Amino acid sequence: MRRLLLPFIWLGKVLHWLRLTVLNLLTLAILVFVIAALVAHLSQHKIQVHNNTVLWVEPQGSLVYSESNSWENRVLAQIHPTQEHILLRHLIASIDHAAKDPNIRVIALNLSQFDGGSLTQLLSVADALQRFRAQGKLVYAYAPEYSTGNYLLAAQANEVFLPELGMALITPFSTDSLYFKGLLNKLGVTVSAFRQGKYKSAVEPLTRTDMSPAAQEENRAWLATWWQSYETVVDQGRGLAANALQNYAVHLPQLLQKSQGNAAQLALQEKLITKIGDAEDFRDAVAKVMGEKSKKLKRIGWQRYYASFASDRPEPGPEIAVVPIDGMLVPGNLEQAGGVAAEPTVRQLDHLRHDKEVKAVILQVNSPGGDVNAANAIRRAILRLRQAGKPVVVSMGTLGASGAYWLSTAADRIYAEPTTIAADVGVFVLFPDFSGLLQKLGIGYSGVSSVPHSPSLSPYAPLRKPEQQALQAVVNHIYAHFVGLVAKSRHMPFAQAEKDAQGRAWSGVDAKRLGLVDGLGGMAEAEQEVAKLAKLRKGHYHLDYLPRPQGASSIAQLRSWALASLGPSLPLGMQGETLEQAQLLLRYSQPYGIFAYLPINPKLS
Repeated sequence: MRRLLLPFIWLGKVLHWLRLTVLNLLTLAILVFVIAALVAHLSQHKIQVHNNTVLWVEPQGSLVYSESNSWENRVLAQIHPTQEHILLRHLIASIDHAAKDPNIRVIALNLSQFDGGSLTQLLSVADALQRFRAQGKLVYAYAPEYSTGNYLLAAQANEVFLPELGMALITPFSTDSLYFKGLLNKLGVTVSAFRQGKYKSAVEPLTRTDMSPAAQEENRAWLATWWQSYETVVDQGRGLAANALQNYAVHLPQLLQKSQGNAAQLALQEKLITKIGDAEDFRDAVAKVMGEKSKKLKRIGWQRYYASFASDRPEPGPEIAVVPIDGMLVPGNLEQAGGVAAEPTVRQLDHLRHDKEVKAVILQVNSPGGDVNAANAIRRAILRLRQAGKPVVVSMGTLGASGAYWLSTAADRIYAEPTTIAADVGVFVLFPDFSGLLQKLGIGYSGVSSVPHSPSLSPYAPLRKPEQQALQAVVNHIYAHFVGLVAKSRHMPFAQAEKDAQGRAWSGVDAKRLGLVDGLGGMAEAEQEVAKLAKLRKGHYHLDYLPRPQGASSIAQLRSWALASLGPSLPLGMQGETLEQAQLLLRYSQPYGIFAYLPINPKLS
C-alpha cells in the first residue's frame, strides 16, 4: 500500500517545496524593494552638484504623464520588468532647474535608448531645452539614428552628432490602422456597431476593411496641425529655411539616391546635424567645451539631479491637488496598465472634497475616453468637488477625447495644448455575434426563456430587428445627453454644439476656435487659472501631484502579471496597438458596451 502511495507522497513534497520557494521569492523581492527605497530616500539628501558639471540627459523608455504608486506595481516591476518610463514633469523640472543652476552650463542629450512619446509631450521637452539655451547655456545631442520623434529634441541642440553610418529618417505624420472585418467574416464573427456622430470611427477596425472618407477628413485636419507645430519648432531650433524640413521629409528617397546612400552626409548638407561623429566623439566634444578631458568630466544623470533638489515629503499649507486621468476609462475597481478605473478615481476625488488642505484641483487629462458610465461617474465626482467650493480646471495633454471630454465638461475651465486631440463628442455601442463561429466549429446554441418570444441580447445569436432598433435608440439618447452637457457647460446653443460634435476629434487649436476649450496651454496655464479661481496667491500654496489611484487588491495584480507572463493572448501571434484596442473594446462589450472612445495612441518614437 505504501508503494502505491509513494508517488503521491513525493508529489506532495514537491508541491510543498514549490509553494515555499514561491513565497520566499516574493518575500525576498519585497525586502529588496523596501531596502532599495530606503537607501534611495536616505541618499537623495547627500547628492551634491559640483561646479562645472554636465547634466547628462540619457532618457530610457517612453515619456508618460503619471505613474502608479502602489507597492504591488513596484514589486511586480522588480519581478517582471517592463519598458522603462520617463515621468515627463520630472524631466522638464530637471532641465528648468539646470537652466538657473550656476553649476551647470551644458546639457548632454544622449537619445540612444529613448523611445519617444506623443508630439505634445515631446514639444514640452523641446520648450524646456529652448528655455535652457535662452540662458546662454549649451545643449549637445547624439543618437545613432534620428527618427521623427527623437529628432525634435535633438533639433534644439547647439551641436547635433550623428555617426557616419547613421541616418536622420524624418517623415511626415500619418495615421493608419488594421481593419479586421475580412478576418472576422472568415471566422464567422459579426460585430454590430450602433453609433451617433458622422466621424465616430472607433468602430471601423471591427466593421470595415478600410478607413472611411469621414475618418480620413478628420485625421488629415489634426495631422496638418501636428506637422505645422513640429516643423515650426524644428525650424526654430536649427534655423532652417521655410519648407526645408518638409522638402527633406517628402523627397528623402530621391535625396538619398543623389547622395549615393550617404545618409549622414546628406543630413549634414541639409543642416539637420552639425557633426558627423560617434558616441565617443560626442563625449569628447562635451568634455572639450567644458575644458576637461573625457575621463575627468564631471557629470550627473538627470534623475539623480532631480533627486538633488526635489523633495518627496508633502509640504504644509494650502495645496492644489493634481489628479491624473491617464488612460482609457473603464468601469469597476481593477487597476490596470493603460486604464483609468472609475471607482478608485471617484474615491480619490471624493477624498479631496473632504481634505481641508486642498483648496483646488487640476485634472491632468490624457485619455481617449472609454466607458460612458465610468466617464459619468467621474464627472459627478467633479461636480461634487465644485459644489464643495473647490474649483476644478482641466489640463489636457495628448488626448482629451470622447469620454475624457465628457467628464471635462464638469470643470470650471478647460485648457488644451495646440496639438491636443480633443472633443470627439460621439457615442457608439458594440455587439459581437459569435454564432457564425460556433456553427463553423460545430457547436450548437439553444435555450428557453421564462416568457416566450422575449428579447435576447446573447453574443451567441444574431441580433433581431427590435433589439437593433432598441440599441440605436439608446445610442441616440446618450449622444443627445452628451451634446446637451457640452452645450450647457460651454454656454452655446444645442444646435451649435451638435454641429461641432458629430464624433469629430479636433486639435487643441480648432477646439479653442470652436469654444470647446477655454484656452491654449499646459499645466502652467491651468495652475495660474485655478489659483485665481481659488483666490490663492503665488508662493502661498503648493502643487501636490497625486499618483494614479490604487484599484483592486494585489491578488488581481498578481493574476494579471501571471497571465501576461504566459505569453501573448492574441491569436496567431498577432500583436499591435490596433488589435489590442479592438480586443479591449470587445472585452468591455459583455454582451454590449456603450462607449465614448477615440482609438488613438499617437506616439512618436
